[in-house]
Amino acid sequence: MNLLFDDDLVEAAVLRVAASANPAVPELQRTRFYAERERCYRVLDPDARNAAFARVQLDWFREWGLAARLEAGAAPFPQLAQALAALAFRKARHRGDEGAELYGDAEGRRRGVVALRPERVVEPAALAPFLHHELAHLADMLDPAFGYSPDLGGAAVAPAQLRLVTERYRLLWAVSIDGRLVRRGLAAPADEAQRRGEFERAFGFLPAARRAELFADLWSGRIARHAALLEVATDPRGLHDRHAPVPGAPCPLCGFAAFAWVTAEHLSAAARARIHAEFAGWTEDDAICARCAEVYEAVTRQNYPATVCL
Repeated sequence: MNLLFDDDLVEAAVLRVAASANPAVPELQRTRFYAERERCYRVLDPDARNAAFARVQLDWFREWGLAARLEAGAAPFPQLAQALAALAFRKARHRGDEGAELYGDAEGRRRGVVALRPERVVEPAALAPFLHHELAHLADMLDPAFGYSPDLGGAAVAPAQLRLVTERYRLLWAVSIDGRLVRRGLAAPADEAQRRGEFERAFGFLPAARRAELFADLWSGRIARHAALLEVATDPRGLHDRHAPVPGAPCPLCGFAAFAWVTAEHLSAAARARIHAEFAGWTEDDAICARCAEVYEAVTRQNYPATVCL
């Protein structure tokens, strides 16, 4: 596996080191670095000049141990070397742009790309936990046993709920990863107490016993597969396929959690016929939410398009 370093990341990182007051970097080295960069300006051809800057900066990126830090961060994940043609590190445009992505090409070759801010590269204490966490994401995505799929929607998730499901899934995956990192003795960006606090805020609607059980399963690794994480993200209460009048269960039509229900016997024949026409899987044993009942009664009276409910 080739390790690749983006020119913009390299330049920003070495300039940050050169401008710092870090006593580990001798003043003579700073002087040499600036002198070598200055000579690049004398190259008249623009392409050759850019190539000269890139060579000088990459040399100092290695000299000051920045490349070695990235290599050390990848070392605990040998499965990446076996599965990836290349692992590239690029400069993140902003904090929200940081993270790891997996790409494939038509020949079946896969490449990992990690975006990170230059200031993180020059701070070893901040770099190692970040790299471990992001590269663990890549390792999961490449692991057939994990069973990753980028599609978090599917038939079970209403479009309006997808953002919430995605946010929950990301948190659950992060808890699972950091738990595994800690058990391996690797630096993680958050400890158990921090992740527990995030989990409690996101899933505070669950009973305390259920929250404690779920978090323990995540942190210990008992829940550490894509399908299991997605199941918790989409149905934390375990209410899927329960369309009886259970508070919080999803309506079989709109997919939203319902707390007011209407059974088929309280719907008009026209409304029932309209629902059957649009939802082939709906049976009159299934209740629907009061909002959908109201909408379907209205659209059958006014003969509006069927998409009003959704």
